[in-house]
Amino acid sequence: ENLENTKNKSKKKKTMPSPTLMLDKHYTLFASRGLQCDGCNRGKDYYSKGYRCIQTRLYFHIECAESDLEIHNLYHPQHSLHLKVLAANEDVNGECKLCRGNLAKMYYYCSICDFAIDLICARKEVVTKIEGIKTHEHSLSLVSKMIMFTCHLCGVLDDRFPYACNLCDLSFHKDCAESTPDINYSCHPKHLLKRLTHVPSYTDGKCCLCENKLHNLFYHCSICNFSVDVNCANNPPDFTLTNLKAHEHSLILMPQRSFVCNACGMDDDPNPYVCPQCNFMIHRNCIDKPRVIKIYRHDHRIYYNHSLDAGDWKCGVCHKKINWTCGAYSCSQCPDLAIHLRCATRFDIWDGVELEGISENTIEVKPYEEIEEGVIKHFSHEEHTLKLKEESDANDEFVWCKACTYPIFSSPSYCCMECDDFSLHKKCAYLPKKKIDSFYKISTTLITDLPAHIKGYYCDVCQNYFQGFRYMSDDDKRIYMDVRCGSISEPFFHESHPHLLYANYSSGARFCKACGDKATMVLSCEECEFDLDIKCSSMPKIVKHENDKDHFLSLCYGDKKRDQCWCDICEETINPGQWFYSCDHCGIDFHIRCTLGDFIWFKPGKHQESSDVHWETSYDVFLNNRATRPFCDCCNSRSKYP
Repeated sequence: ENLENTKNKSKKKKTMPSPTLMLDKHYTLFASRGLQCDGCNRGKDYYSKGYRCIQTRLYFHIECAESDLEIHNLYHPQHSLHLKVLAANEDVNGECKLCRGNLAKMYYYCSICDFAIDLICARKEVVTKIEGIKTHEHSLSLVSKMIMFTCHLCGVLDDRFPYACNLCDLSFHKDCAESTPDINYSCHPKHLLKRLTHVPSYTDGKCCLCENKLHNLFYHCSICNFSVDVNCANNPPDFTLTNLKAHEHSLILMPQRSFVCNACGMDDDPNPYVCPQCNFMIHRNCIDKPRVIKIYRHDHRIYYNHSLDAGDWKCGVCHKKINWTCGAYSCSQCPDLAIHLRCATRFDIWDGVELEGISENTIEVKPYEEIEEGVIKHFSHEEHTLKLKEESDANDEFVWCKACTYPIFSSPSYCCMECDDFSLHKKCAYLPKKKIDSFYKISTTLITDLPAHIKGYYCDVCQNYFQGFRYMSDDDKRIYMDVRCGSISEPFFHESHPHLLYANYSSGARFCKACGDKATMVLSCEECEFDLDIKCSSMPKIVKHENDKDHFLSLCYGDKKRDQCWCDICEETINPGQWFYSCDHCGIDFHIRCTLGDFIWFKPGKHQESSDVHWETSYDVFLNNRATRPFCDCCNSRSKYP
């Protein structure tokens, strides 16, 4: 996560784009609306494309991600500046030496001089001489040093990069030197705006358009109490807009108006674009809203509507009230679904693709062909047919599902009518061949073969090793997920919690309610503080163990009524507030880890292995169903956990 870890010692100005983001499989190209870039701290008000890390949630515009690794800047001519990117868990300290703004996660830095500038200032053209200005009769030259001076126009004492007149021994800020006493401003055509260097006491001290704090120089109308900073004065927003998708008439900017946006129902921006004849008001960044989109939390496309039918509507994402007189998304096939505009276009909800005008492919490729009732031909075992077995022998623990490599037990399953060693849980047989996964938000394909030279795979979601079927990303990132994680869809229901759960990520630590461990990738509840680690969400509900041959052990979701309980395997205490396995008949309890061990998703038996420096040519996987275990050949001791 740190670009300095890459080979950036090249003297070339332009190097390979995005040295970390392009190689890290957790970064994917993403289209965003209203998502702030962690490289430049901009982007909330417009549509952009960039790279997003699905784990840390860092987002970088393409332009920022492809920044030069080394630059030469005239504000710091003595040394080169090198690109620095902070990790997600690193705090950003310091300010840009040019604009004094807070630094973002990505900036240019000289370690010799402790000199830093942000990406926006680094991209700006450096003006070395200012001529033909109204502020002073002589030309002004840049002094590329951090020296103390007092600006001749605004009178503010400063310590960096003045523009000086060598004849008069006077110094100016760049903005002050280039300013004029008054301006005709397109967004305030009624009156001239006067240049001010001190904020009047009757104002709120903020720019009326961008709401940033006013500094030593700005423009102001005392009649209307209207102020704009230098940036907005030099880059005014469009005063009139025509967008027939947003509204049938032209829209006019009317700053400083309290209003409720007709498009999103929010009232957090006092600068609407207005159609006076229709009494229609809309945010600037709601004008080009997408009309047809597909979100991760719903199976169908959803469509933007300017209003809903009268009624008590709740958002399908945030579960808060929707103002039915304002715009929202709805589904043509699910009449009870409605979603706020901002909720539907969130990064973790929408893939950023506008689908208007794109035909919908509703053909679903099933993983099996139904031969007759209860008999199918599965694409993973096409040579034979599979017959449905509604109830397996509960005592037969040696029939294993080829997909999830877990015993069938008493679950409904499909068994090969000719082979003795091919069975699939019924739910595993129905796994889709293609799906958008809930965690990386990418297209994945179900892969059923395990090459002979591969001992297993590492799941990039739950971080367990596994065998069996797997979902693999369709891009070149080669992300692997076991079928348990790959088949999770949002919303996710778990019987341990009454509310629906959704995939969530956090750079800070979240604690799993099941095991108490820290986790960044979890299933969380949006109605209460409940987080479930991914590995715990797929924990088997029943298991068999040698310590209780006659009964199944059931997964217990904690027991707050009990003060203390003991593990029958390791004989240590169990936290009754966390999950554990228990036998209702015998009254004995077991730690999760003691019961399952480290390789729960490996099939027991002898496995052949081709040449691998870490493994012998063959190895055995033992069932974790007894308290005694063989010695480890690596550490020469018995592990605490089987």
